[in-house]
Amino acid sequence: MMASRGLRLLQDVRMLVAESWCHGADARDVDGFEVDPWDAAAASWSLLGAMVAVLEREVSRGRELPLAELGSALYALGDLIDTDSLVDWNDDPRQTQSNVLTVLDRAAAAYRDNCAVFEVSLN
Repeated sequence: MMASRGLRLLQDVRMLVAESWCHGADARDVDGFEVDPWDAAAASWSLLGAMVAVLEREVSRGRELPLAELGSALYALGDLIDTDSLVDWNDDPRQTQSNVLTVLDRAAAAYRDNCAVFEVSLN
């Protein structure tokens, strides 16, 4: 079965964060200066910045993510993050790239589980 677009969103966000993570800005260039997450100069991303970058890339290709799938991806993340703000959580001084990646992995696993439950309940 092909991965849903919401799950792919989480996986693509993980790839950006794994490449290089930042805090205190949505994205930074190679010199550490703040840039827009979708800027070609972006070289590191916060959790929210990576999500915005992936969504912007999809829109630029004419493939907007359905709100239901975006909502499911955010819901999976929300269950694992103990704050209402992805920015506050990402920018916590104790936060690490490794922890952000772990949360994204757990959110992707929860997303798959939730989708399986939804599929079963529809039949």
